[in-house]
Amino acid sequence: MSLEPITIIRLCGLAGIIGALTTGAGDLLYNHIPGSTQTLFEKMSSLPQKRLVTAGILGLIGSWLYFFSAFHLYYAFLPVGNNFALALSLSFALVAISYGVDHASYYAIGSTAKVARENQLDIESAGKLGEALFSKLVLITYAPVVVLSLLMVYGVLSGRSAYPIWMAVFLPIVPYLLRVPVLKILRGRLHELVRDSYDNFVLLVFFLVSTLVLWIG
Repeated sequence: MSLEPITIIRLCGLAGIIGALTTGAGDLLYNHIPGSTQTLFEKMSSLPQKRLVTAGILGLIGSWLYFFSAFHLYYAFLPVGNNFALALSLSFALVAISYGVDHASYYAIGSTAKVARENQLDIESAGKLGEALFSKLVLITYAPVVVLSLLMVYGVLSGRSAYPIWMAVFLPIVPYLLRVPVLKILRGRLHELVRDSYDNFVLLVFFLVSTLVLWIG
């Protein structure tokens, strides 16, 4: 039994939403302590080992869900052309895989910071050592992110995708670049939660709006 395109669009859109929530939860487990004014390294050094491990595992699960949401994007941009939609969805799939790898590598920051705290060493210096791999992986991840963003912007603004033109406002690159003003608008606990999981918050907003728009046609 084969699924209709609209069913795939809906299911894979939901996969994107759940993927954003799952990976975002992993972000918060990694670095969120309500009301804390500590540095990232100080916060992570004080967290239980089990919490850091769980955070890494959630990133893997989230990346799988993100991967399936690539099919949501394929059908959304298929009206622009098959090759265009294939290139765009492949770019997102690469980003999804990168998210899983990047998220797992973040564990090294917490583990090195924890070792430093337990041995009364410099937490900041140790944390930066753990951050080295993560930072390099993020730089590499920017390659498919740039390709994906350019294709999405063109596809929507051309008016040929399944999205209305106003959907351009919700493309991930837009709120990502507007991070500072967006966080200034938010207050209190909501500000802290969004700040500490911003990249996945951006994707959550996108997939929520995208799934709703394509669901109702």
